[in-house]
Amino acid sequence: MKHLLLALATLCTSAATLSPAIAQGAERPPNVLFIISDDLTASALSCYGNSQCKTPHIDALAERGTRFTRAYCQYPVCGPSRASMMSGLFPESVEILSNGASAKITKNLGQRPTLGQVFMRANYFSARVSKIYHMLIPGDITRGVHGADHADSWNERYCFQAPEWSSVGEHEHLSKEKLITTDKNKHYSLGFGTAFYVVQAEGDGAEQVDVQATDKAIELLTREHAMPFFLALGLVRPHVPLVAPTSYFKPYPAPRMRLPVTPEGDWEDIPPVGIPNKTSIKFGLDSNEKKRKVLQAYYASVSFMDAQVGRILAVLDDMDLRDNTIVVFTSDHGYHLGEHEFWQKSSLHEESARIPLIIAAPGKRPAVCSSLAQLMDLYPTLAEMCGLTTPEHLQGRSLAPTLDDPEARIHEFVHCAYGRQPKVHHLIRTERHAYMAWANGTAELYDMDDDPKQFTNLAGAEDSDEVLATLKGHLKSHLEQVAQ
Repeated sequence: MKHLLLALATLCTSAATLSPAIAQGAERPPNVLFIISDDLTASALSCYGNSQCKTPHIDALAERGTRFTRAYCQYPVCGPSRASMMSGLFPESVEILSNGASAKITKNLGQRPTLGQVFMRANYFSARVSKIYHMLIPGDITRGVHGADHADSWNERYCFQAPEWSSVGEHEHLSKEKLITTDKNKHYSLGFGTAFYVVQAEGDGAEQVDVQATDKAIELLTREHAMPFFLALGLVRPHVPLVAPTSYFKPYPAPRMRLPVTPEGDWEDIPPVGIPNKTSIKFGLDSNEKKRKVLQAYYASVSFMDAQVGRILAVLDDMDLRDNTIVVFTSDHGYHLGEHEFWQKSSLHEESARIPLIIAAPGKRPAVCSSLAQLMDLYPTLAEMCGLTTPEHLQGRSLAPTLDDPEARIHEFVHCAYGRQPKVHHLIRTERHAYMAWANGTAELYDMDDDPKQFTNLAGAEDSDEVLATLKGHLKSHLEQVAQ
């Protein structure tokens, strides 16, 4: 099919400049299709080893791209993680260490360009569809507003209104929050922020936010494009409430869902500060039946999200755009699904800090890459791959070398933070070890080769002194970097 290349609906600002590739009369630089899921753990994807959850479309992308097995977020909560990703700065540097601080992104960045802006300034068409910066789920969706967006990142931006928890269908509240369900005009402080509230929705899901967002992204994709595009699509699921059409629940009968194994006494060597608030006991998940129902609903939501990925990738192929479009798929952070009896995010343990990351780029061979990677590395990576001038403020590093050589090593260590000043906790992750330095002076240390599930804390072991000294040195280096 003849290429239909996108005409700018809105001209770039007068401050925009041509990318070096265009300015030098080179070939048209590649487009970027950036897809980010919400609250998605890598371990829920079949291409990352899950034998129950089916994600054929993300798997197909991984088959033709580079799948990173050691990629990490910079903060295991939506707002700070997304601000870091889009600014190219650590959360401590951009000073966004909570969801509530997300609205400060424009003020805190000042004149430093975001990822969307650096593409706009290179005469790309930059568009946001649904959640890229922070949005309150479900409140900003039921109200249909943009959330804590950075408006100057985009030529066009779109938000959507959807029923979320009030979708017509079979409802079940599996955790123990007090919910407000009677006032349809109330959008915030409903109690749904962390609730495992499940809706097996009637119909095909056309009214759901991810379907609406994918419809709009497809519409943008099929415009005639005069200039290359940076199209950012934010998919809300599997963020709670866990809403998906009934048909997506059927492949996952709750009694057959396999729960993670937690050894006896698992918490005995975890400092109390290292045990997050969201545990089975505190959530009220007091039976394996409830836990399996959570897995069923989470996997159904993941499969529903995967179907939207498949829809837009199919259109990309139909438009003959695959050969000139970089596709990125990732998540804002990981998610616990019962490991250590932990649930959801806000933890520095592996399942919460690690993210799925797939980059499929024209001319690059498929690969699996074990090089350490960070979510904030995507900014310099995409800028380099598209021939854009990389802003000086970026603290991440380009992953582009790994797309040519999956054995290439970019980082000696990566960092993830959690908490607010002055009580910020830190994760230092090397290829071999995970070191958690808690603000009260306690620590966790895991040998990820011998103990990938993090069951044996080595922080107090006599033969760990040398390793701990090295990891503490890495943390010191990080703190010096963010203090600059």
